[in-house]
Amino acid sequence: MNYNKILVGKVFHKRVFPIQHKLNYNVFAVMIDCDNLDEVLKKSKIFSYNKFNLLSIFDKDHGDESSIGDFLKKIRNNTKTRNPIKRFSMIAYPRVLGYVFNPITVYIGFNENDSIEVMVYEVNNTFGQRVIYVIPVTDNIEKTIYQKCEKKLFISPFNGNTGIYSFHITNNDEIFNIGINLQVDEKPILKAFFTSRKIDLSDKDLIRSLTNNALLTFKVIAAIHFEAIKLLFKGLKLKKKPKAPKSQIFYFNEIDIIK
Repeated sequence: MNYNKILVGKVFHKRVFPIQHKLNYNVFAVMIDCDNLDEVLKKSKIFSYNKFNLLSIFDKDHGDESSIGDFLKKIRNNTKTRNPIKRFSMIAYPRVLGYVFNPITVYIGFNENDSIEVMVYEVNNTFGQRVIYVIPVTDNIEKTIYQKCEKKLFISPFNGNTGIYSFHITNNDEIFNIGINLQVDEKPILKAFFTSRKIDLSDKDLIRSLTNNALLTFKVIAAIHFEAIKLLFKGLKLKKKPKAPKSQIFYFNEIDIIK
């Protein structure tokens, strides 16, 4: 089975409190089998692992700055799941000509039957800080996985450092979708979605995807700052950035399913 895909899709953001604001833009990401990163990318002329190329994935951009494989071994060894994790897939924006910003990288841990056992959400802010949320899946029968956890990292200067994240994930042979909602004091603050369709990873389709999203990583970081300027003009106040938490990886072995 081909586990390596291009995810062609769209990002939506909607702020609902204390003011309303929304944006959307087209993007593409990659879904890569983490157990064979080096072998998979050796087959490509334009996509490399830990080497400069038109597109690339670097260990230092992800996890705990060890190799991605070693990072995921640590996750596997420290997470209680219903069944053993046999492989991980990684969903991320690739570097484009050496530049990247991944607001969130998602790792999916699968068992031998290709059912999901654990979700790993690696969240970065624009200040160079990172937090990783590891949440086992207690019920992988439903088509959509629902999870939530306490927010641990300051992301937006408009949101502060507290709140509850709710995640919902749909993954099958044709699509990958993720939604993230933020609540503070039980009030909905922000809703974000990435919806995508899967196509097989090939140089031809990577070039096509990059052509349609030529400024991929620049678009992501530019959109963050451009929309921040709009929010300032709408009257939203900035909040002081606290120190990052001492712990980088948070394990949630007892999770809440959102009803």
